[in-house]
Amino acid sequence: MNYQKELNLIKNITKVIYENTNNSVIKTDFKGEQDIVTSSDLYIEKQLISSIKKVFPDDNFHTEEYNNSTLLKDRTWIIDPIDGTSNYACGLGLFVIQIALYDKNDIVLSYVYAPILNKTYYAIKNEGAYLNDKKYYVYDSEIPNNFMVCMVGITHKTKDKTYFMRLMDYSIKNKYKLRMLGSIGLELALMSEGVFDMFYTNIVNVWDLYPGILLLREAGAKVLNESGNQYKLSDSNLFVCKNEEVKRKLIDNIL
Repeated sequence: MNYQKELNLIKNITKVIYENTNNSVIKTDFKGEQDIVTSSDLYIEKQLISSIKKVFPDDNFHTEEYNNSTLLKDRTWIIDPIDGTSNYACGLGLFVIQIALYDKNDIVLSYVYAPILNKTYYAIKNEGAYLNDKKYYVYDSEIPNNFMVCMVGITHKTKDKTYFMRLMDYSIKNKYKLRMLGSIGLELALMSEGVFDMFYTNIVNVWDLYPGILLLREAGAKVLNESGNQYKLSDSNLFVCKNEEVKRKLIDNIL
């Protein structure tokens, strides 16, 4: 397996670093109008960077808190220390710690840890997606008559809500279940697992998207843009479908 040394490192350090946050009082602050950062975000990110640098001193970093203006180049670690910080800060367990490695102009490794759910997802490019060390595919989960649509990113900062509104109208009309969990990392991981049938976001932050995108690709999900074509890392809208049937529903009714 490629990138095995990198994967082993992340698997060995991430849970330990997260568990160490339980020994301190969580402090919160605002870095935007409704954009929360906690002391745990800062601690986890610092510790992950420090641990990775000890093993791979020449690698680069693009991270949410301390390195969010850096450019992606070969061997860049992408880190979101807590995705779903608002959930985390108020005691709601819908959050993840997520990491990706960008190398040779693509995402080659991803790792998503959901502590409260006791789930660890990871993927390596062209080598599959794994949940708690077991290989899985998006179509492994088939629940008839339980079509579920998930979306994230509809906030006061979202100027264009076109696709959100289309998806909500379509779901209500067809009696589909709608979910918004508040953590794109968790939502993409669950989408890759087949929990949801369809997903949409217009979020474009690299640390939010890249770990989940590799999981989706390797699990066999249909990852599309607003034109119904294969999603590219530079695209503004991300749609995910569980299978070809759902893809047809998306193209015929939403796009």
